[in-house]
This record gives sequence, C-alpha cells and structure tokens, in this order.
Amino acid sequence: MVASTLLTLLVFSGVLYAALRMEAAGEPVGERRGEEAAVREVGEQVLVSMLVAAPLALLVAVGGALALSRRALAPLQEVLDAARQASATDLRRRLALPARRDELYDLTVEMNALLARLEEGFTALARYAGDASHELRTPLAAALTTLEVALRHPRPASEWERTATEVHKELRRLARLVESLLALARADGPLEQVVDVDLRELLDLVLAGLAARATGRGVTLSAAAEGDAGDAHVRGDFDALASAARNVIENAIHYTPTGGRVRAAVRVRPSHVELVVDDSGPGVSPEDRALIFEPLRRGGAVPEGIEAGHGLGLAIVRRVLARHGGTATVDASPDGGARFVLRVPRGGSPESGERP
Repeated sequence: MVASTLLTLLVFSGVLYAALRMEAAGEPVGERRGEEAAVREVGEQVLVSMLVAAPLALLVAVGGALALSRRALAPLQEVLDAARQASATDLRRRLALPARRDELYDLTVEMNALLARLEEGFTALARYAGDASHELRTPLAAALTTLEVALRHPRPASEWERTATEVHKELRRLARLVESLLALARADGPLEQVVDVDLRELLDLVLAGLAARATGRGVTLSAAAEGDAGDAHVRGDFDALASAARNVIENAIHYTPTGGRVRAAVRVRPSHVELVVDDSGPGVSPEDRALIFEPLRRGGAVPEGIEAGHGLGLAIVRRVLARHGGTATVDASPDGGARFVLRVPRGGSPESGERP
C-alpha cells in the first residue's frame, strides 16, 4: 500500500513536469527558454520535496500499519499465550470471547472447547491411574503377605502347597488385570484391519467359544431367534468386534446365577445392526448404567457367591464400539436381568475413512 502511494506521487510529478514543458513549448524562443528554466526549477523543487516527504510518509505509514496490526492481532496473541501456558497440571485457563462474532470468535470458542477436552482427559487419566494402582496393589499385597507369613517358620510340604495355591491365585488375578489394561489401551488405538463382518457369523463363533464356560456355571446359553431376517454385514475390525461381544456375553454369564439363562440375538436396522444380549441375573440399576462403562468402575453391589470383576471389560466394549462409530448401552431385560445392546453402523467406520 505504501509503495503504491509513493509510485502514484512520482507518476503525478512526472505528468506535471511534462505538462509544464508542453505548455512552455508554445511560447516564443526567448520566452520559451525562460519558461524552460522556470519549469526545470519547479521540477527540481518537486523532486526535492518528494525526496524529503517520501521517507517521512513511509515511516508514518509503517508505524500506522504496525499499530493497527498489533491492535487487530491482540486477541489472537491471547490465544497463543494461552496455548503456551497450558500444561498437563493446569488446564483450567479459558479465553475471553471477543465482542465481535467473526473468525477469531470461532477460533476462541474452539480453543476453549479443546482446553476443556484436554482437562477432562487428563482428569480421567489421573483417576484411572489411581484406580489401576489400587487394583494392581491388592493382589500383589496379598501374595507378598502370604509368602512372608509362610517364611517365618518351617512348615510341612502340605502347608507350602496350600501357600503356593493361594499365591498362584493372586498372581493369576494380577495377570488377568494386566491383560485387561493392555486390552483397554489397544481399544483406544486405531482399528488394525477393517473388513466386511457378518455379525451373525461372529456371534455364532463367540457363543461356541463360551459354551463350556456357561455349562460350567450352570447357565443356559443360546442364540435368540428374534431379528434373524436381513443382511447383518457391517464394516469393521472382526477381532475387535468379537472381543466386544465376548466381553458382554461373558459378563452376562458371570453375573447370572446357576439355573439362569443368557440369550444373544442379532437385530437388523436400516442404518445399523444390533447385537442384543439378555440375561436373567440381578440386572443393573438405572443409576449404575452409565457408571459400569467407565474403566475400573463397578455398578452396585456384587451378588453373594460371585467374584467381582476388574471393571475393565465393559469399558473395552464401549471404546471398541466408539472406534466403529457405534454405541453400547444397557437397560432392563425382559428376562429379569440386564439387556446390553451393541450398535454398529452399516457404513464404514471412522478409522477406515469410508462412508455409508
């Protein structure tokens, strides 16, 4: 802008100089020479004035531009300062919204939303780390205490065998917890292989794998007949979806008392396919239905005679379904227990980049 202004002034001076010379050319020779001297003098004065005024005009223009740019970019600088000051230990800072609803206003809103999500994520991570530490410490402490007591005095082989059995039980519990934590971490990662998945075929394989476990607990495990019609194919990671289905059905078997039943069905909907699991167990209270999908959280009291889980299986289920763009919910079952519904969209998953 400054350069164009200076160029305009120079062009104007040149035109003025040429006009004066053309006007002087129409006069007699004597007068013309006098006029030429006058024109030359005027041109020289204009040029001198330009040489003096141009740097001053340039300085004024640059100074004004800097002042205006600083004023215009001040809110943006606040956003940058907030981004620099944000850390894992203090994400409570929020930006003041500009008065004008322009692009900078939208940027500030998105920045505040990002800070809120980061704060929520770090808070949840700290809580999960504390819960996981507590869960890991319990079996370790039990195993160490058992061994320390056993080592204080000489004992016969039968007592050592009983001690080894107790320690082995705690170590197996610890190993299952570590495996579940690793599975939870993998559930947050990208899908490994997105393929065409027939949920009916997947359900049959999962039920076959859990049949012996259900029989051992005295629970009837079956595939319900409802919703058998229609195409049950979806796009997703077969292993991840099978793991989610297995966790839900295994959880239902675990909490269903002897003599109860667990039924699983596939229901086809226009936009998605549902895997529905019903049981005749104690069910899940309304206030606990959202809680049980949180890592290391258990809903309600555990029925007598049933060992409490680690609280990771259903958290893995929800994260796997989220990776597929689906949902996992729980409600009351017509069988008297809980009904878990896993919904998988028919179209491509978010990880595959496909669309319905």
